[in-house]
Amino acid sequence: MTTHQGEDAAAGSAADESQAAQRALKTQLFDQEQEPGKPCPCGSSEGLHGEECDCEDGAVLIHTMRIPGSRDDVTLWEDHFACSYGCNSYTEKVTLPDAPWGVKETATDGRGPRERIRIFRGIRHGNYPGLIEL
Repeated sequence: MTTHQGEDAAAGSAADESQAAQRALKTQLFDQEQEPGKPCPCGSSEGLHGEECDCEDGAVLIHTMRIPGSRDDVTLWEDHFACSYGCNSYTEKVTLPDAPWGVKETATDGRGPRERIRIFRGIRHGNYPGLIEL
């Protein structure tokens, strides 16, 4: 059986995309909610993680959610934080180049070529369930 370079490249590309999709899922769906005074399950300690909230003594910001943070930048995520006493919530943008939430591709149909982003399966992205036309 002969293989062609194009087939090998496509197989490698599919494997790379599968690994990227797994990293994105792990990035978005970290195992548990952050507990005050403990490291965040998302793996980061930068930004608002554990910052004190000024509403009550001992109140801290807890990382509650991460979703894609852009319509066209697949490396931009949006982290949501809530006060442990429930008085405030904040959003912070974070760029994660090793964990893109989708892949840019060129689609061709009767209208000609156009760019779009295909969101990885399982990733939640606001109003865009699967494809974003650019």
